[in-house]
Amino acid sequence: MVFAQTNNQEDSSTSFSAYYVRMNPIGIAADVGKFSTKIVQNVEIGKSFGPLDLGLTYGRFAISDSTNFVQFRSTFDASQLGIFSSEFAIGVGKVFKSTTPLMFEVSTTLMAQVSKNIGIGAIIGTYDFIGENVQFNKSFYGLFLRYGLLRTEGGLLQGRIGKRLGKRTTSKKMKARRI
Repeated sequence: MVFAQTNNQEDSSTSFSAYYVRMNPIGIAADVGKFSTKIVQNVEIGKSFGPLDLGLTYGRFAISDSTNFVQFRSTFDASQLGIFSSEFAIGVGKVFKSTTPLMFEVSTTLMAQVSKNIGIGAIIGTYDFIGENVQFNKSFYGLFLRYGLLRTEGGLLQGRIGKRLGKRTTSKKMKARRI
């Protein structure tokens, strides 16, 4: 008895780690005061390990003064459906020239991977600030851009340039095996 089996070879090359850049050019803190004191902007550079991003963020809280911060941030790709992903992030950092130098972040994002390496999304979160005698928090909302490899629905990074959003690439080579 002879059986023939045909297998389509999918281009399923994935990568476990890659570098990325995430920019938050437009963020608004839910504070009282002038508009120029509510702006939150930052840039993050890091490395992705499967569904986990680990990065170092540098940013500022206001345009009108020099309230800068640096933080270590971890972002986990909680779910992926097609080009859309939901992420959860936590971070810890230091605010320079402040009476509340210790900073914690908890945030969540909704991102769409709109091209080969670019994602656009919305972020909502809370910063907690802690000092010797003072503690407060502020909520923030914003838009961000992420430049880095796309993720598959399983959360792995796609390592091939030939992959397109939501489509699987098949090669022309087909194997036929006789048993």
